[in-house]
Amino acid sequence: MNLSAQEYLAKLLAKENLSVQHGNYSTASFDVMNRVLRLPLWKDKGKDVYDLLVGHEVGHALYTPADGWHDSEKKIGKIPRAYLNIVEDIRIERMIQETYPGIVRRFKNGYKKLFDDDLFGTNERDINKAGLMDRLNVSSKGRGYVPVEFSSEEAPLVKEAMEVKTWNDVVAVCKKLFDFIEENKEEKEEDDMPMEKSEGNGDPEESSGESSTESGNEPSDDESESEGESDGEGDEEKSKEGKAEKEEAPEGHETWTEDTHREREEDLLEKSPERKYERSGQPMYSSGMSEENMNKVLYSYDVCKALRDERVTEEDSDGYSPYVSNACEEDWSETKKTYKTQANLLAKDFERKKAAFEYSRALTAKSGKLDPLRLHQYRTSEDIFLTTTQLAQAKSHGIIMFLDLSGSMCEIIEDVTAQAITIAMFCRQVNIPFEAYSFTTTSYWRQEATGIREIKSGASEIQAEGVKVVEMFSSKMNKKTFDEAAFISFAIAKAHSYNNKHTAYHISGHYLHAIDGMGSTPLIQTAMLASKITKAFTRKHAIQNTNIMFLTDGYPDGIRIQSDSKSDVQTSREMMINFDGKLIRGQGGRKIYEAVLLRLKEITGATIMGFHLAYDASTFGQGYCNVNEDRDFPDVIKDWRKAGFAAWKNCAGYDDFFIIKINRSARFDSDIFEPKKADTINDLKREFKKFSKTKKKIVKVKKSIFDKSKIEDLAKKSGIVSR
Repeated sequence: MNLSAQEYLAKLLAKENLSVQHGNYSTASFDVMNRVLRLPLWKDKGKDVYDLLVGHEVGHALYTPADGWHDSEKKIGKIPRAYLNIVEDIRIERMIQETYPGIVRRFKNGYKKLFDDDLFGTNERDINKAGLMDRLNVSSKGRGYVPVEFSSEEAPLVKEAMEVKTWNDVVAVCKKLFDFIEENKEEKEEDDMPMEKSEGNGDPEESSGESSTESGNEPSDDESESEGESDGEGDEEKSKEGKAEKEEAPEGHETWTEDTHREREEDLLEKSPERKYERSGQPMYSSGMSEENMNKVLYSYDVCKALRDERVTEEDSDGYSPYVSNACEEDWSETKKTYKTQANLLAKDFERKKAAFEYSRALTAKSGKLDPLRLHQYRTSEDIFLTTTQLAQAKSHGIIMFLDLSGSMCEIIEDVTAQAITIAMFCRQVNIPFEAYSFTTTSYWRQEATGIREIKSGASEIQAEGVKVVEMFSSKMNKKTFDEAAFISFAIAKAHSYNNKHTAYHISGHYLHAIDGMGSTPLIQTAMLASKITKAFTRKHAIQNTNIMFLTDGYPDGIRIQSDSKSDVQTSREMMINFDGKLIRGQGGRKIYEAVLLRLKEITGATIMGFHLAYDASTFGQGYCNVNEDRDFPDVIKDWRKAGFAAWKNCAGYDDFFIIKINRSARFDSDIFEPKKADTINDLKREFKKFSKTKKKIVKVKKSIFDKSKIEDLAKKSGIVSR
């Protein structure tokens, strides 16, 4: 069910910008002062039923005074609350349908569905043997679907009830109905009196149960129980256990259709499936992330640059910041050459595949014009016309990357950042639009850090305090800005890495700005924000195929939902989240994240890919935990080690999920080749080839290593005898 569409429907019907809130409510309500319409989480019984329910509640919001709501505690004389509910429903439904004739069919079909589901209890009893109010209730709602009969004396009152215009008219008609039923009840009692006397055990006045009620004195609990016991044998409507009803209507004024409706109203609510050892109830509802909080969570590169420059100027002038470290800059000037080499290889392969695609689908057609060079063949060939060849146009692609900057990524953060930078360089070379972001949370002691925006989550919203999604680099940057942004990402990875051998990079996180510090893994919030980012990105660049990449170790944070003081329904451990107008549900962070990814694909139409980089079986398992794999784990590990990667389709919400093997001794930015002691230059060559193969052809080697004189120098240093 599209909640956004229903909220817009409510606002349009109300002709004002009502605040429409869904939540864990037992029934609908309207805050007259604040103009807030609260709607419960109903089961999906079809669009007709939902439009009926929304239209009904908007009718109350527009036309019903505070005293007229069915849950109002205010008493209006001797008129039973059920009378007011029935007649007021008739009034507001007629008025909303007169205002919007197009909704009449929705009401008719919706009530048909509700009667079929026996919401009013009409499948169990003959409605034409019921009292006047029950028949009026069914007739007004059923619109002829359930045949209802009225006597000639009742017809004028029914007509008047169907035409009430104001709340005062509702009260007046209810009083007339009450008096009419009261008069008919007395006449019936007089007709039935001899029968009661003959069946009684004494004076009829003593056996009559009306004296205490008619005198206006309610019977005590003890008296009610004794009455139930003495009359229980002859009255099938009373409980066999002798329990008094919660709000017993005066005798003769019972409205079982209204009572049944209120009792079974809870059956309309969405419920969690029953699970052993878990509390039952409705899924805990969340309205997701507000637009305001999404904007606060997202940090552009320009904003981050200003914050970093301020940090370097004020505190890090001693050179210990990764942003200004000379050692880091020297390393970057060499390492980026490796990234460019890999990007060039990717670009060449991409261009070959693109050209093959275009020519394989090329269309050749005759133009209808004679080819002068073929005219001499007119006697032997019909192919003497000029031809045109139209190459197939490949679809435009775009890439959005989200890089996990949580603390658990320290061991592989250099490798992941290297992958992101290489992909970005490749995209720049082949003119593919791209954007790259890092995501994490702020450490608890930096909540008030400079530049970190204060976030307040409203009722039922997902708490996003401390979440930060930071722009790393993008295709909109010029060359100078991109090189600067790539270096900053490289430096941040160096500062955080556990695997760094250079003492110059052993920098405390204190020297990094708060926006670049590592925290936890808000994958769910980031994936929801990805919807907003991707839609803007696709619209800006007119992308046909968008690829969203998550480079993470695969452990999403659990989420917390801000409590709603108006909630009055018991909730389960399951969560139901409004993600861009549609409800997704799940229990536990991983299941919710999977549901968010599936919904993200629906919204954007993008291909969603997950990448996990692993060194050994232990780090492989962190990414493997979400994979639905039937094979034994040792077999999967064996294949992964042999191939260097493992891939799955349609796994855990991803279209494609990869676990890539990273060799610690063959990192993107590892030290240059240092040969072991060898006897000949051929031994040195074999050792170098082995080193290259281990790195999967991704090796950082300085140009000087290929110079013949340098090889001889290395040979001498290694004790190799030249031959």
